[in-house]
Formats: sequence, structure tokens, C-alpha cells
Amino acid sequence: MRKLFWLAACVLMAASCAPEIYTHYLDVRKPSDSGLNLSRKTMAMVYMDSDVPADTVFNRGVASSLARAMEEDYFDGQEVIGLYRIPKADSLSLDLMHSLVMDTGEDVIFLLVNSLGDVQLEARQEVRNARSVDSAYVTPALVPLSTSVFVYDSMGEDVVRRFSGSTLLRPAVYNNGLVPEENLKDQARMVAAAGEAEKMGERISRRFVSNWQTESFSFYYFDDSSSEQWELALVNALEGKFAAAIDGWAPFLKADDERKQACACYNMAMAFYMMENRDLATRWLDLADTLYPDLALSPGLRKRIEDQMK
Repeated sequence: MRKLFWLAACVLMAASCAPEIYTHYLDVRKPSDSGLNLSRKTMAMVYMDSDVPADTVFNRGVASSLARAMEEDYFDGQEVIGLYRIPKADSLSLDLMHSLVMDTGEDVIFLLVNSLGDVQLEARQEVRNARSVDSAYVTPALVPLSTSVFVYDSMGEDVVRRFSGSTLLRPAVYNNGLVPEENLKDQARMVAAAGEAEKMGERISRRFVSNWQTESFSFYYFDDSSSEQWELALVNALEGKFAAAIDGWAPFLKADDERKQACACYNMAMAFYMMENRDLATRWLDLADTLYPDLALSPGLRKRIEDQMK
């Protein structure tokens, strides 16, 4: 009977020394619909001059609106994306993008080239209760728009990606009924440029803002005499204080139990993975597997790291 009691006590002691797992769920930033991963990268918005003044006005408005949308998503609304204007270029090349990276000092260059096409005027309409003679009539117009966004990520492949589209803008020009047709067309372009640029920038941004996905992040901890230190490091990791978390797990690298050493290495690997430092995440996970090859969570983290490297 005493022997059975002693065996039961040993089983309980062994169980208490086993690592436990805490899983936390977070919304994680994923690449945009464009396929580009812009997280943790600086950006510059560049728009090109045009022979048509309305095009230049439109390009600037789109670039400004796109910059604000990207700042809201990637930089918590901080105004950190510079707006740059360059002369009209005959061709767009890698050399141009390389020079823009050097000139701006930013990682990612967005170059916007938009063009307002030939304006078609519809029949003018009389405005009831017009407030002035100059707004006695309104002339609806159709303005074709072709837009292209060239993106160069200096931290990725050495290629320029182009995203393009077209639409039909419908500005309305108020006038006194005596304005020549060509002047009405010029006014229609300016009205379209002033009124639609912000909306177009917001529409373009949908392709480049982040997608978000809920993911689980699991860590090891021990419910023993060292539990307080494990839990403090874990809390720091969950609050995004990764350096403090790593410092909290570091002393366990000298633990007598190799499994504790391995669990600390795994936790540090997960912290580096969450910081998007895949090289250090891989190194610490390799050490964890060397110290204790049977960690249940290790294969899952290794696959996640490998998937991010593709």
C-alpha cells in the first residue's frame, strides 16, 4: 500500500514539472490585396506633372488622399508619408525608381500617373431658382479617367509593379449659358480633378491597405517555483514588450532541466516571429529542437516561419 502511494506521488510530481501551454489570439496584419507586404516599411507618394493642368491637380489630389489612407492603416494616422512631384517622364523604369528611393530615402515608392480623357458634354439644363447669372445653367459632362499606380519595393524584388484601371467621371459645370464649349470642357476637367481625386485615392488604397486575420500564438510556462518569472515574461510578450519578455526567459537558458531551456528558447523564437524577425526566430527554434526534440509546439512554429519566408 505504501509502495502504491509513493508511485502515485512520483506521477504527480512529474506532471507538475511538465510545461503548460498558454494560447493567445491576436489580429495579425497580412499582405494587402496587391500581394505586397508593406508592414514596417517607409513609403513615399510621388505624382507626375502633366501637360494638362487638370491632370497635375488630379494626380496631386489622388496622391494626397492615398497617403492619408496608408498613414491611417500602417502608421496609426501619423503624417509620415511624404508627397513628391516630379517632371513628366517619357518612360518609367527601374532606374527612375532607384533614383526616387535615393532621393526620398524611403523603402517603398508609389508613383501615380493619371490621365483625364476627352470630355463629352451633355445638353445643358436650366437651374431653377439660380442664385446668380453665372449658375443659371448646369452642363453635365462625361470625363474618362485612366489611372496607373507604379509601386517599387526596394526591400523586395527588384521589379516595378503596375496597377491600373479606368472609370468614367461625371462632373457638372455651372455656367451662364454663354461659355464656349472648349472652356466648358476645361472647366469639367478641373471640376472632376477637384471633386473626384480624394475619392479615387481612397478607392486605390483598398488594394494596398492591410488584410487582417486572427491567429493564435502559444507559449510555454511552468507552474512551479519559477512560475512568477515565466508569467511575467509571458505578460510582457502579450503586451508587445518583446525585449522585456526575452530578457525574462533568458535566465532559463541556464536551467538544470533541458526541457526548461528548450521551452525558453521556443518562447524567444515565438517572440522574434511576432516581431517579424524570422532569422532570429529560426535560430532560437533550432536551439530549442536541439535541446529537446519533442516539443509539441515546435513543428507548428517552424511551418509558420517557413511559410512567411516563401
